[in-house]
Amino acid sequence: MTPTKLVALFVAVAGSLLYLNSYFSQPEKWESHNKKAVSAFRESRYAEAEKHFVRALELAETSPDNDHRLSFSLNQLAEIYQVQSKFVEAGWVLKRSVAMDEKRFGPKHLNVALRLNNLAGNYRMRGEYEEAESLLKQALKILEESLGKEHTLVANILEHYAYLLQKMGKPVEAQSLERRYKAIYSVQDSENQ
Repeated sequence: MTPTKLVALFVAVAGSLLYLNSYFSQPEKWESHNKKAVSAFRESRYAEAEKHFVRALELAETSPDNDHRLSFSLNQLAEIYQVQSKFVEAGWVLKRSVAMDEKRFGPKHLNVALRLNNLAGNYRMRGEYEEAESLLKQALKILEESLGKEHTLVANILEHYAYLLQKMGKPVEAQSLERRYKAIYSVQDSENQ
């Protein structure tokens, strides 16, 4: 075989191998990492779940239709951090989630209130009660203005807030909120019967 034919044969084989490699190797996908992460999370393999959630977040950040995926990935990553008691890391992710929703929906949107509630829970777990209280007040105000003072989501925030006040050593204020959220739940229960 001549050198020219050997080079041509080499180029043909190399080209075929590259084609087959690209044909059989799938590009990384957000869905794949998310699915692996959720599976690992369910089986309490938290370090593995974290690794896949981090990669899913990275892929979501580069995706052109990233809003839903990015939001989902942020929330899942925050959850896995909190389960592992990585509260500071969870706080960074939750702050980013709040900022993303404020930009996307506006500062008085229902989603923003729910994200603020999650961030407040993170602060409460870290013992940063004043920060948590400030966020819960903000979330409560948004929900009361958008849904009314007697909505179930308002009751949920009131319940979280009352729990925080108990932790802060403010039982009188906590009891006031407890009466309020219990009244809302009572009305909701009677309407559902």
